[in-house]
Amino acid sequence: MISKTTTLSLVIIAAVFIIVTPLFATEPKPIPDDQLNLLLDNVEKNFSKIKTLKTLLTQEKNIALFSEPIISTGFCIFKSPNKLRLDFIEPFKSSLIINNSQIFKYEFFHGNWQKLDIGNKEMMLLIMENITSWLKGKFKDPDLYEICAFKNKNTTILLTPKADEFKKFISSFELGLNREMNGLEYIIINETKNHYTKIQFRNDEINNEIPDIIFEGSNDKPHPVSQW
Repeated sequence: MISKTTTLSLVIIAAVFIIVTPLFATEPKPIPDDQLNLLLDNVEKNFSKIKTLKTLLTQEKNIALFSEPIISTGFCIFKSPNKLRLDFIEPFKSSLIINNSQIFKYEFFHGNWQKLDIGNKEMMLLIMENITSWLKGKFKDPDLYEICAFKNKNTTILLTPKADEFKKFISSFELGLNREMNGLEYIIINETKNHYTKIQFRNDEINNEIPDIIFEGSNDKPHPVSQW
């Protein structure tokens, strides 16, 4: 049985959300290379208007050994440029916070919050920093990824890691843009051994005031966040 800690860690590092190829309802149309840079520049311009973001999320974790996906729900809070918090509230409670270059992890266990060791801190920080960049519309990182895009009902960006060390954990990321191309609808993290995680976002609240204190990680438990 997968522990609550392991489930959250898988979301982010092996992972956060196809099995090597994108999960499209119909055959997508690749966006030509000569149009890709223009597309990415326009998307980054649109995303740059988002200074804060609160969104509910549903995570679907698919593991080849299990016949049914593991479903978890929670929320994501982002404050530009480099503050991000991912909380799961059902069926377990956990919190993962990045505050600039610091990262903190908590789990609610037997009625109490526990602050946990990060484990593979460099890899987890890399993934969290990537998610922060994606929420700002920054998808171009030629040192890390091969990048391509597809057009179906919406636009999808596919990032394939270049580094062998990275590819031990992640084979690719699929990032689904909303119709307005100013936010993410989902992230799919394709892991190794035919596992993948999809994180679907909904009910966004954009550019509302968010206090910095909810990203603090010095205490033994995460700062409480009111539900919306």
